[in-house]
Amino acid sequence: MPASRRTTSIAVAAALAVGVVAAILLGRPGGFGTRAASRPCSSYPTPGTAAPAGTKVSAGLAAEYSVLSAPQRPIDRLSPGQVASLGASGLIMSGTRFVGDAAFGGRIYLVPAEHLLSLRMAPPRCLTPVQRTIEQESLPVLRSEYRQAALCIAVLDGNGRTQECDPATGTPYPLLSARGTPGFGLVPNGVSAVTVTYWAAPPRTVAVHRNFFAIVVPSQAAPPCGVQWLDPTGNVKRTVFGCSYLITERQELDEYRGYLAGKLSTLRSQLATLSAAIGSGNPAKAQAAWLSAHLTWLEIGQDDGAYGCFGTLGGEIDGLAAGHPLGTADPGFTGFHRIEFELWTKRNLATAATDTATLEHLLGQLVKVPLSTYLPATATGIGNWLLRPHEVLEDAARDSLSADDDYGSGTDLASITADVAAVRTLLSELEPALVPVAPQLLEDARAELAALIGAINATHANNAWVSIEDLPIRQRQQIDADVGAALETLAPIPDLLTSTGSNSPNN
Repeated sequence: MPASRRTTSIAVAAALAVGVVAAILLGRPGGFGTRAASRPCSSYPTPGTAAPAGTKVSAGLAAEYSVLSAPQRPIDRLSPGQVASLGASGLIMSGTRFVGDAAFGGRIYLVPAEHLLSLRMAPPRCLTPVQRTIEQESLPVLRSEYRQAALCIAVLDGNGRTQECDPATGTPYPLLSARGTPGFGLVPNGVSAVTVTYWAAPPRTVAVHRNFFAIVVPSQAAPPCGVQWLDPTGNVKRTVFGCSYLITERQELDEYRGYLAGKLSTLRSQLATLSAAIGSGNPAKAQAAWLSAHLTWLEIGQDDGAYGCFGTLGGEIDGLAAGHPLGTADPGFTGFHRIEFELWTKRNLATAATDTATLEHLLGQLVKVPLSTYLPATATGIGNWLLRPHEVLEDAARDSLSADDDYGSGTDLASITADVAAVRTLLSELEPALVPVAPQLLEDARAELAALIGAINATHANNAWVSIEDLPIRQRQQIDADVGAALETLAPIPDLLTSTGSNSPNN
């Protein structure tokens, strides 16, 4: 995926849009002067809010899905609290319909809305500087979303909650899955039955009822990977390809967020230790504390602001001097490598203390923003997250194996071990989705990562790290080869597991 596309995708998935967009969309005149400052943030569209009483589903939508033109029954009604987290605004509460049962007592509802809106829009004064930076590229997408009516699917009161919203035009949600319900979806009038196919389970054919189908098999974990719509005579009206992994991957992403939160908490303590070590005047103690903290940062899978997860803050925390006009002397060169340069190359504890205080402030800014902003559980956000097992190690090959990020400590091999730890964590979290489709990939990747760690461990001299530049050529070649082999094995993961783009089950 091109870098520009990755940046845009992450910004779109993570953003909270600024008020100028809301002004354009809602037809509000005026700029953002004193008059705009008096407007409350809540005056802008908010996902999950209801349309005015009496709002009806459009005639065209009701004609395409007869369930929406049928009278609303008591079982069809939902409370505002049950739909508050949907990614749409102007929810038409009179149009909500119960459409089927899911596993573990879940109930599946169809909810129409006037506007698709995945993220709340707010004026700049309601956003932090970090949020304003992240959202800059999201404005065209949010404009486009808001102009479209939406159909949402909500699975309530089961084992976990599934909520999805999609444009009402086209083919919204032909194929979804949830734990114990490996296949459900919305189909238009004229489809009498569907056949759902799987990579790791036999196909299943079920009847359509009220424009909806649901396959309930609590024991089946395999996600659906295709569906055929059948007319009353059994002829295939349409075939939808692609695998529905999002539900599984959301659970896996949530595990990663928990892992990340723990690492960030540890890092804050380690930076306090680093500050104290520098203050003690003991260079060796300060260097050891720096290395411990830096490895913790790398273990989260975020090397040098990798592919925009933490935006500009990632680069400020662990960026390089390259690209700064004054190089290592540039005030914009901050973070771990700036401290490394002061501790090892300049040997200046006073400036290292100042740089550590700056790093503590940067980390404080980072943890103020919810992890769901940096790692959103949207299709695009998960698609970007799936790049990480490969990209974290690719960053190691680019920066650490080249020694481009060595500012005097000679600890690039230690950095690679931390990158490997991050990749191993990611693979463990992705295992439930990977095993059904690529069990050998997981086995091969783990073996290659173990070989890489073995090659690195063999370089130790007197239990100390050896710099990349001081490695014997044979050992350096072996490490290069092991990194290359692991990268080749990890590369297919996004294509295997992604539920977006060409692999999205909506074409």
